[in-house]
Amino acid sequence: MASISTSVSVLVPRPREEVFAVATDSTNAPRTIRSRGPFAGIASVELHEGHTLATGAKRTISMTDGSVLEEVILDYDPPHRHRYGWTGGAKFPFSLLVKSGTGNWEFTEAEGGTRIVWSYTFGLTSPIAYPLAVPIVRLFKGWLQQGLDAVRDEVLA
Repeated sequence: MASISTSVSVLVPRPREEVFAVATDSTNAPRTIRSRGPFAGIASVELHEGHTLATGAKRTISMTDGSVLEEVILDYDPPHRHRYGWTGGAKFPFSLLVKSGTGNWEFTEAEGGTRIVWSYTFGLTSPIAYPLAVPIVRLFKGWLQQGLDAVRDEVLA
């Protein structure tokens, strides 16, 4: 399967446990993961069947553009890692290029605080989508960075 990846990071001058708790609290997502350019923000996050956030849990992510992503938590290891994936749900025109996504948040102790690295890999609809996806993923990287900066600000508030 053809794919394309990107990543961003931010340093938060707080303990890893505190940063992880704020970053993975789904009630913060609408405030921290906002729209930017062609990319929608998160309107709401709903865990299925009242589950708690854990490996194997499923959740519905409603985006501000009306799209809905069904995610599965692939790895939840506090305070180290939060990884999730989705298939389908991308809104046109992105649906022409992207059929799945995997997000990975890594939390490491660094410089008296916590470094968060948010990496994202998109599964492409076809290898010929790659050249079209490159400039879009560059823009998406700005969306990711905006989100991490907002998470940092939420922790420091």
